[in-house]
Order: sequence, then C-alpha cells, then structure tokens
Amino acid sequence: YGEKPASFNRLQPSGAIPVAIIDGKVYNQSNDIIYTLESTFSTPAAGGDPDKHKPLLPPQDDTELRMTASRLLKLERTLFSAWMYWLTGSERSKGNFINVLQEVEKELTSSKGGDFFLGPDVSLVDFMFAPFLERTAASMMFFKGYQIRVAKGAKTEYPAINKWFDAMETLSSY
Repeated sequence: YGEKPASFNRLQPSGAIPVAIIDGKVYNQSNDIIYTLESTFSTPAAGGDPDKHKPLLPPQDDTELRMTASRLLKLERTLFSAWMYWLTGSERSKGNFINVLQEVEKELTSSKGGDFFLGPDVSLVDFMFAPFLERTAASMMFFKGYQIRVAKGAKTEYPAINKWFDAMETLSSY
C-alpha cells in the first residue's frame, strides 16, 4: 500500500494494516481491534438509550455462546485458507474448500432461532464472515464456475448460507 510515514512505522514496524490505538494501546490485528472496540464500547454512554445499542458479542457470563463465537471465528479463518488454496492453486484443493463450506452451512443450519451465526441477532461473527463470504461467492463463481449464492428461492446446496445472505441484506448498515 505504498510508503508509510515514520509515525505509522513506529506503531507498526512491519507497515501492515490495520492498526488502531484504543485507550493508548496499539492493536495491529483486526480481530483484536474488533474485540477491544466491542469490549470498550459495549454499553451506551451515560444517558444513552440502551435500546439503541445491541452488543455484538455474547454476554461475558454466557460461556457456551462465547466459545461458539470463538469457534466460528476460527472457522472463518479456515474457510479463508481453503478458499485461497483453491482460488490460487490446483483443482485438488476444491474438495477441502467444499468440505469447509459445508461446515459453514452446518453451523448456520444449527443456529438457534435465526438466520445469523449466533441466532436471531446479527453479531460480531456475522460481521467477520460478511466481507469474506461476499468475496468468496463472487470469486468462486467468476474464477471457478462454482455457485454459492443463488437467487432467492432457487435450489442450492447451501440454503442456510443463502438465508444468511438474505438476512444480512435486510440490515440497513449492510
């Protein structure tokens, strides 16, 4: 991404992005940045409307759901790797990509009470998957002729992933 100013290189000697300073501490991994922002700003400011802020992570006391979120974020990274290997490598990588994508499908199918990864409400997990699943669906169709996203109501091997896309598209922020 080009030359970086010395002030940036002092924060991130490798020059890689993203970088954020939150409460005086430097974070240089997107997951760390997101978790810190959510932890730091998970409640409305004094006098703010609590109905206008929905936490994006499960509550601290919901250990099971927090572990599920962590496992799903690891699955997102696994899918990224499988996608990249097939996209840039040989057809031998196709089977692994499909297996991992089927695991994503299974997770969404088993989601309790909604079309998002953790249930009826959008969460940090959905926001982490969103840009990647969008790129995956587009690139696999374009470069490999492999269709993931279909028109609403069309037959697909990935109905839960498609329902997830549809649910994401109902969000005004999406």
